[in-house]
Amino acid sequence: MRKLLWVLSLAVPLFSCGDRDTAVTAKRAFPQEKRIQAVKCPVGDVMDPSYMIQKGDYLLVRSGQPKKQLFVFTVPDLRFVCATGNQGRGPEEFSTFPTLVESRTDTFYVFGYAHRHLKSLAVDSAARVHLTECYEIPLHEVFNHMHLIDDSVLLYETVMLPQYAVYKYDLKNRKSIDELKIERETPESELTFDTSRGYMAANDSVMIYVYLYKNQIDIYDVKDFRLKRRIVGVYKPQKPAFRNKELYYLGVIPGDKYFYALFKGERTEKGENRSNTIEVYDYDGNPVALYRFDIPPLYFYPDEKNNCIYATHPSCMDTLLRYDL
Repeated sequence: MRKLLWVLSLAVPLFSCGDRDTAVTAKRAFPQEKRIQAVKCPVGDVMDPSYMIQKGDYLLVRSGQPKKQLFVFTVPDLRFVCATGNQGRGPEEFSTFPTLVESRTDTFYVFGYAHRHLKSLAVDSAARVHLTECYEIPLHEVFNHMHLIDDSVLLYETVMLPQYAVYKYDLKNRKSIDELKIERETPESELTFDTSRGYMAANDSVMIYVYLYKNQIDIYDVKDFRLKRRIVGVYKPQKPAFRNKELYYLGVIPGDKYFYALFKGERTEKGENRSNTIEVYDYDGNPVALYRFDIPPLYFYPDEKNNCIYATHPSCMDTLLRYDL
């Protein structure tokens, strides 16, 4: 409790003067806490799955294999449909690994075709993938955690010096329209180990930023990047380095009703990190549920319609996981 009060004593003055509307609150207990067992779904090939997105009846999974970059499965049974996305320099090929783009629509969006093209994907009844709408992004950026909001506004995070930042880019008019610079807290360290490092997710109303080295969640208004709420839990303040670092949030995914944050937490007395859990919040920042797993996820995606979560684990290179909630 003393640690929590110390953390909040730092957080509250930071925004109480500059923004009267910001609410800084302590992390509260979750009204529901549940332990979930994974259902293993073999995919029949060593695909090395990582990032994933679910839309309608399909789950799109990025593969670490060089031949095909994207695999399509039906949900919730995770039956293989097809593989697509060749490496190459053609207009419908990926020069590097593709980036899956979040959106609140029922359409898949993928960035990385011919270097700077963002295209939408459609899967037909004959298990064929078609590339449809296309946007060209005339920027040279490190695009991370890309989200499409308001139909044609791209929200993304960069990790370029001198600090982490979130940008809004108008795809139709091809111009930047806003930016949020995440204030560096340990400028004497390398940017990779700055305690402002985190992961971003968004829908058409709010942007959520969770921190890798702090037990903290920030919720911003997506229209003007005004900080609406900050949730702070107990954590050990640190100056991260290659060794002896505490990891907290490893990712965040926006659902239709809630957002889902992948949490690791500080080390145990034996020096081991706890198994990954998923914290579920509504978009006002109120706790909804906490899930613990027999096989902890690394990459995941919530399917609120089918009341489950799809996931991967480093030891399961030929298997997808489903957690039925």
